[in-house]
Amino acid sequence: MEQTISSLTKYLFDCDFFADDFDPEGQEEHLETAEKLLKDYSWNEIYKEWSRHLYEECKTPEDVINFANLYMYYDGADNFIPDPVSFIGYLYYMVDMNKYWDKAGETFDSLACEIMTKAGLADLVKDPYYKPEKDPRIIDEVEKLKKRESE
Repeated sequence: MEQTISSLTKYLFDCDFFADDFDPEGQEEHLETAEKLLKDYSWNEIYKEWSRHLYEECKTPEDVINFANLYMYYDGADNFIPDPVSFIGYLYYMVDMNKYWDKAGETFDSLACEIMTKAGLADLVKDPYYKPEKDPRIIDEVEKLKKRESE
């Protein structure tokens, strides 16, 4: 059976990052699949499918937290994305940091900082105290999403 970006994305993200049996040492099958995917396809094609998965398949805060951890694990944050503010805004929109900080705060912070830095929208050397959740661009995006939901 031919594997597509879509089927590989499903395999990569339809698993529980926090499960004890996820990619045990010496058997990192998911990571190896992600590395092969990144080698075989363009990042633009992969990102299109990975972001589609986030927006369409991750329906709960736990799903989004799992996605963010897997995205980091698969080195997604090492690549430039065309819509950094929308992407990060969606993460913060879906996951209330007041409620989920212990489970997701540091991951979201790291992921958002990497993405914003790659996009040239943050400079951690000039602003070492940069906090993505306090960035007015991200706050505006979260507010837009909340407003759209209430319409």
